[in-house]
Amino acid sequence: MSKVIHIDPEAPSAEAINLAATVLRDGGIVIFPTETVYGIGAAATSCIGPQEIVDVKMRPADKPLPWLVETEDALDTYGVDIPEYAHRLAHAYWPGALSLVVTASDKVGRDFRDKRGTVALRCPDIEVVQELIRASGGPIITTSANTSGNPPAASFAELEPRIIAAADLTLDGGETRHGVASTVVDCTGPEPVVMRDGAIPAAEVMAAALAPSV
Repeated sequence: MSKVIHIDPEAPSAEAINLAATVLRDGGIVIFPTETVYGIGAAATSCIGPQEIVDVKMRPADKPLPWLVETEDALDTYGVDIPEYAHRLAHAYWPGALSLVVTASDKVGRDFRDKRGTVALRCPDIEVVQELIRASGGPIITTSANTSGNPPAASFAELEPRIIAAADLTLDGGETRHGVASTVVDCTGPEPVVMRDGAIPAAEVMAAALAPSV
Protein backbone atom coordinates (compact mmCIF):
# COMPACT_ATOMS: atom_id res chain seq x y z
CA MET A 1 0.00 0.00 0.00
CA SER A 2 1.26 3.45 -0.88
CA LYS A 3 2.50 5.54 2.04
CA VAL A 4 0.75 8.88 2.64
CA ILE A 5 2.38 11.72 4.60
CA HIS A 6 0.65 14.96 5.60
CA ILE A 7 2.77 18.05 4.91
CA ASP A 8 2.65 21.83 4.90
CA PRO A 9 3.41 22.47 1.20
CA GLU A 10 5.06 25.81 1.95
CA ALA A 11 7.08 24.51 4.92
CA PRO A 12 7.53 20.75 4.50
CA SER A 13 9.50 18.89 7.14
CA ALA A 14 13.03 17.78 6.36
CA GLU A 15 11.96 14.21 7.06
CA ALA A 16 9.21 14.32 4.43
CA ILE A 17 11.50 15.88 1.83
CA ASN A 18 14.30 13.39 2.51
CA LEU A 19 11.92 10.45 2.23
CA ALA A 20 10.32 11.70 -0.98
CA ALA A 21 13.70 12.57 -2.51
CA THR A 22 15.00 9.10 -1.67
CA VAL A 23 12.01 7.54 -3.40
CA LEU A 24 12.62 9.70 -6.48
CA ARG A 25 16.36 8.97 -6.60
CA ASP A 26 15.64 5.26 -6.29
CA GLY A 27 13.37 5.36 -9.35
CA GLY A 28 10.07 5.56 -7.49
CA ILE A 29 6.92 7.58 -8.10
CA VAL A 30 5.71 10.36 -5.81
CA ILE A 31 2.41 12.28 -5.76
CA PHE A 32 2.74 15.84 -4.48
CA PRO A 33 0.84 19.14 -4.43
CA THR A 34 1.93 21.96 -6.70
CA GLU A 35 0.47 25.46 -6.63
CA THR A 36 -1.78 24.45 -9.54
CA VAL A 37 -2.98 20.84 -9.09
CA TYR A 38 -1.58 17.62 -7.67
CA GLY A 39 1.16 16.03 -9.74
CA ILE A 40 2.51 12.52 -10.08
CA GLY A 41 6.20 12.44 -10.88
CA ALA A 42 9.57 10.76 -10.99
CA ALA A 43 13.13 12.02 -11.18
CA ALA A 44 14.09 12.88 -14.75
CA THR A 45 17.40 11.14 -14.11
CA SER A 46 15.88 7.93 -12.74
CA CYS A 47 16.02 4.66 -14.61
CA ILE A 48 12.27 4.23 -15.13
CA GLY A 49 11.78 6.87 -17.80
CA PRO A 50 8.31 8.24 -18.49
CA GLN A 51 6.50 5.02 -19.36
CA GLU A 52 5.51 3.96 -15.83
CA ILE A 53 3.81 7.29 -15.13
CA VAL A 54 2.18 7.23 -18.57
CA ASP A 55 0.78 3.78 -17.73
CA VAL A 56 -0.53 4.87 -14.32
CA LYS A 57 -2.26 7.92 -15.78
CA MET A 58 -3.43 6.01 -18.87
CA ARG A 59 -2.01 8.94 -20.83
CA PRO A 60 -1.57 8.75 -24.61
CA ALA A 61 1.99 7.65 -25.37
CA ASP A 62 2.49 10.49 -27.84
CA LYS A 63 2.03 13.14 -25.09
CA PRO A 64 5.41 13.51 -23.35
CA LEU A 65 5.65 14.46 -19.69
CA PRO A 66 6.47 18.03 -18.66
CA TRP A 67 9.54 18.76 -16.54
CA LEU A 68 9.50 20.73 -13.30
CA VAL A 69 12.72 22.72 -12.98
CA GLU A 70 14.30 24.84 -10.27
CA THR A 71 15.20 28.15 -11.92
CA GLU A 72 14.85 30.27 -15.04
CA ASP A 73 18.34 29.12 -16.09
CA ALA A 74 16.83 25.71 -16.88
CA LEU A 75 15.26 27.21 -19.99
CA ASP A 76 18.68 27.31 -21.66
CA THR A 77 19.88 24.08 -20.05
CA TYR A 78 17.06 21.87 -21.27
CA GLY A 79 16.04 23.94 -24.29
CA VAL A 80 17.80 25.28 -27.39
CA ASP A 81 17.06 28.12 -29.81
CA ILE A 82 14.93 29.80 -27.16
CA PRO A 83 13.18 32.90 -28.56
CA GLU A 84 13.45 36.16 -26.66
CA TYR A 85 9.74 36.21 -25.86
CA ALA A 86 10.14 32.88 -24.01
CA HIS A 87 12.84 34.41 -21.84
CA ARG A 88 10.51 37.35 -21.16
CA LEU A 89 7.76 34.96 -20.09
CA ALA A 90 10.06 32.96 -17.83
CA HIS A 91 11.38 36.14 -16.27
CA ALA A 92 7.87 37.47 -15.71
CA TYR A 93 6.13 34.32 -14.46
CA TRP A 94 8.70 31.87 -13.10
CA PRO A 95 8.42 30.57 -10.54
CA GLY A 96 4.75 30.26 -11.34
CA ALA A 97 1.88 28.56 -13.12
CA LEU A 98 3.23 28.84 -16.67
CA SER A 99 4.57 25.94 -18.74
CA LEU A 100 6.77 26.75 -21.72
CA VAL A 101 7.13 24.30 -24.60
CA VAL A 102 10.58 24.65 -26.17
CA THR A 103 12.88 22.74 -28.50
CA ALA A 104 14.66 20.23 -26.27
CA SER A 105 18.42 20.24 -25.80
CA ASP A 106 20.49 17.08 -25.84
CA LYS A 107 20.14 16.96 -22.04
CA VAL A 108 16.56 15.80 -22.58
CA GLY A 109 16.40 12.14 -23.58
CA ARG A 110 14.49 11.19 -26.70
CA ASP A 111 11.89 9.31 -24.63
CA PHE A 112 10.99 12.62 -22.98
CA ARG A 113 10.43 14.61 -26.19
CA ASP A 114 7.42 14.77 -28.46
CA LYS A 115 7.63 13.99 -32.16
CA ARG A 116 8.69 17.58 -32.84
CA GLY A 117 11.61 17.25 -30.42
CA THR A 118 10.12 19.54 -27.77
CA VAL A 119 9.77 19.47 -23.99
CA ALA A 120 7.49 21.46 -21.66
CA LEU A 121 9.28 23.16 -18.76
CA ARG A 122 7.83 24.81 -15.66
CA CYS A 123 9.43 26.33 -12.57
CA PRO A 124 6.87 25.80 -9.78
CA ASP A 125 6.05 28.42 -7.18
CA ILE A 126 5.70 26.16 -4.16
CA GLU A 127 8.32 25.24 -1.60
CA VAL A 128 7.69 21.51 -1.41
CA VAL A 129 8.41 20.98 -5.12
CA GLN A 130 11.39 23.31 -5.14
CA GLU A 131 12.89 21.35 -2.24
CA LEU A 132 12.14 18.04 -3.96
CA ILE A 133 13.95 19.18 -7.10
CA ARG A 134 17.01 20.20 -5.08
CA ALA A 135 17.01 17.15 -2.81
CA SER A 136 16.49 14.62 -5.61
CA GLY A 137 19.25 16.14 -7.71
CA GLY A 138 17.45 17.50 -10.75
CA PRO A 139 14.21 18.05 -12.64
CA ILE A 140 11.08 16.04 -11.96
CA ILE A 141 9.05 14.62 -14.84
CA THR A 142 5.42 15.05 -13.97
CA THR A 143 1.82 15.19 -15.06
CA SER A 144 -1.40 15.87 -13.21
CA ALA A 145 -2.25 13.04 -10.80
CA ASN A 146 -5.45 11.81 -12.40
CA THR A 147 -6.60 9.30 -14.95
CA SER A 148 -6.32 10.85 -18.41
CA GLY A 149 -9.65 12.46 -19.28
CA ASN A 150 -10.69 12.99 -15.66
CA PRO A 151 -10.48 16.38 -13.91
CA PRO A 152 -7.13 17.08 -12.23
CA ALA A 153 -7.08 16.94 -8.44
CA ALA A 154 -7.12 20.37 -6.80
CA SER A 155 -6.88 18.80 -3.34
CA PHE A 156 -5.73 15.60 -1.68
CA ALA A 157 -9.37 14.62 -1.17
CA GLU A 158 -9.91 14.68 -4.95
CA LEU A 159 -7.11 12.20 -5.70
CA GLU A 160 -8.33 8.91 -7.12
CA PRO A 161 -7.58 5.94 -4.81
CA ARG A 162 -6.22 4.05 -7.83
CA ILE A 163 -3.66 6.77 -8.49
CA ILE A 164 -2.56 6.89 -4.84
CA ALA A 165 -2.19 3.11 -4.78
CA ALA A 166 0.01 3.18 -7.87
CA ALA A 167 2.51 5.63 -6.33
CA ASP A 168 5.26 4.76 -3.88
CA LEU A 169 4.60 7.85 -1.75
CA THR A 170 1.92 10.55 -1.60
CA LEU A 171 2.40 13.93 0.05
CA ASP A 172 -0.91 15.25 1.36
CA GLY A 173 -0.78 19.04 1.27
CA GLY A 174 -4.53 19.68 1.43
CA GLU A 175 -5.92 22.06 -1.18
CA THR A 176 -3.78 23.62 -3.89
CA ARG A 177 -3.47 27.39 -4.29
CA HIS A 178 -4.92 27.79 -7.80
CA GLY A 179 -6.95 24.63 -8.23
CA VAL A 180 -6.44 24.66 -12.00
CA ALA A 181 -3.61 23.51 -14.23
CA SER A 182 -0.86 25.77 -15.55
CA THR A 183 -1.18 27.82 -18.70
CA VAL A 184 0.83 26.21 -21.51
CA VAL A 185 2.56 28.25 -24.22
CA ASP A 186 4.30 26.86 -27.30
CA CYS A 187 7.55 28.79 -27.67
CA THR A 188 8.99 26.99 -30.68
CA GLY A 189 7.90 29.45 -33.36
CA PRO A 190 8.42 33.13 -34.14
CA GLU A 191 5.41 34.02 -31.98
CA PRO A 192 3.97 32.37 -28.86
CA VAL A 193 0.93 30.12 -29.14
CA VAL A 194 -1.24 29.40 -26.09
CA MET A 195 -1.88 25.65 -26.06
CA ARG A 196 -3.88 25.62 -22.82
CA ASP A 197 -5.49 28.47 -20.92
CA GLY A 198 -4.93 27.85 -17.24
CA ALA A 199 -4.05 29.55 -13.97
CA ILE A 200 -2.58 32.62 -15.71
CA PRO A 201 -5.00 34.18 -18.22
CA ALA A 202 -3.92 33.66 -21.81
CA ALA A 203 -4.43 37.33 -22.69
CA GLU A 204 -2.09 38.39 -19.89
CA VAL A 205 0.56 35.90 -21.01
CA MET A 206 0.38 37.04 -24.62
CA ALA A 207 0.65 40.69 -23.63
CA ALA A 208 3.78 39.93 -21.61
CA ALA A 209 5.29 37.85 -24.40
CA LEU A 210 4.78 40.48 -27.05
CA ALA A 211 5.69 43.51 -24.95
CA PRO A 212 8.57 45.47 -26.51
CA SER A 213 11.95 45.05 -24.91
CA VAL A 214 13.13 47.94 -22.76
